[in-house]
Amino acid sequence: SHTSTRSCTPNQLLSTMPPRATIALLLASACQVSCLVLQAAGARPRAVVASRCSPAMSMEEGDAGVGKCKWFDVQKGFGFIDVENQEQDLFVHQTDIKAKGFRSLAEGEALEFKVSRDAKTNKLKAIEVTGPGGDFVEGAPREPYYDDDGY
Repeated sequence: SHTSTRSCTPNQLLSTMPPRATIALLLASACQVSCLVLQAAGARPRAVVASRCSPAMSMEEGDAGVGKCKWFDVQKGFGFIDVENQEQDLFVHQTDIKAKGFRSLAEGEALEFKVSRDAKTNKLKAIEVTGPGGDFVEGAPREPYYDDDGY
């Protein structure tokens, strides 16, 4: 029997609790704390548990976010952002990008944005897309323009 939690390891502490109490404690605790306890106990959280350990489980309209450009089609003018700590990517249209001149995103580029709901599709999308600190985005490298007539 342990009289002080100071000398207990996470394994010892969890082993003294009935299984249902352990589960209830983990579910009632904040996700980050639960993951830390599991990791400290030597358990490797499964993907489901790990995904719930992110600071924000789901984005909502009006949220601010950070992420990286997953891909962007320069010719079509849209792409997707791999949002940090989220499972779902966000759509981004070139009209919502803060850039000097031509608006595009480079693959892997660090981004900041706000979340909005598209009026037509009712899906979440990224708006006010900037580089870190609100700076202009880098954008995709410009491909050289070739005139078919050679001019």
